[in-house]
Amino acid sequence: MKKSIWASILTMLWTISVCAVCYYSLMPELELPIDFWNADKIYHLIAYAWLAFLPMLRFRTRKAALLASCFMLILGIFLEIAQTHVPGRTFSFLDMTVNGLGVLAGVVLGGWVKPKFNILLHLEGDED
Repeated sequence: MKKSIWASILTMLWTISVCAVCYYSLMPELELPIDFWNADKIYHLIAYAWLAFLPMLRFRTRKAALLASCFMLILGIFLEIAQTHVPGRTFSFLDMTVNGLGVLAGVVLGGWVKPKFNILLHLEGDED
């Protein structure tokens, strides 16, 4: 596939993922499929790692990828604040911290995977 097709697929996947995180973050009294003490922290970590990982693959320049990934941390902060207005949801500094750890994990993993992804797709040297 050409670079533009992969870029479109990654952009679409990222957009859907952001919308899903927003939806579930603002859903009143969310029931988790697997629930144990602080299970939501695992969900936060995985979700924000994914949200930061995708732009690391999508954007060609490291600066653009890091900027887009860091915006996911800002999204997490805004969603935590918005939860104060949602019945059954609360604001949590711990959730924001885990979101940040997820973003960091996604950036690190994305930075490690991206060169392999580019070599696999023969995209080395392409510009956005």
